[in-house]
Amino acid sequence: MSLIAYPIAASAHDALSRLRAGETLRAVREKEAELAAKARVAFVTETVGPVYETREDALEAYAGLIEDDRKGRLFMPDATDRFCVLVCRIRDPKRGKKPMQPVFAEGERWPKQREASASVWQLSLSYWKIMTVAQAKAAGIPPIGQARHLRKRANGRDLTPEEIMALSQSPLTAARPQKALDFGLFDFPLPENPAIIIADE
Repeated sequence: MSLIAYPIAASAHDALSRLRAGETLRAVREKEAELAAKARVAFVTETVGPVYETREDALEAYAGLIEDDRKGRLFMPDATDRFCVLVCRIRDPKRGKKPMQPVFAEGERWPKQREASASVWQLSLSYWKIMTVAQAKAAGIPPIGQARHLRKRANGRDLTPEEIMALSQSPLTAARPQKALDFGLFDFPLPENPAIIIADE
């Protein structure tokens, strides 16, 4: 079974533009995405791009990227490319939130039904979002590597003062797990029986 390889990008707009240019990084799992981006990532689903009045207009705009079930225009993306879908939402989400109250007037219990809210279509994109050091710290996720390494790394941009401050306040983490030792610093084997380890203090 093929797994979906989600794009890796700093934002949904960045992911969409890179997809159209055919130069985006892709990863199936979080660890793969972090290794490719050399930063912490978070899996997010966001709406991106303009809104369309009809589904047909949206399908035309994103032809070759999303599933199209129209007669004569059938298209199904590969199993690894199914990270984009069209979503239908209310044009004005604030409208119609207030619940209707019964009126009990003129033999009617409920008021007249409101007009249906206008709907629009927009692209929904799931991707691995590259997190800044400050965002990772706010989410309680330690950054990858240590401050001195991140400052020296060519990442396409310099770290901001806020990110450097967040790094300086984060705990130091080892590059690799510590190997198990036979005995500690203040332990030593008995001369008469080296198989027995005792504490020096």
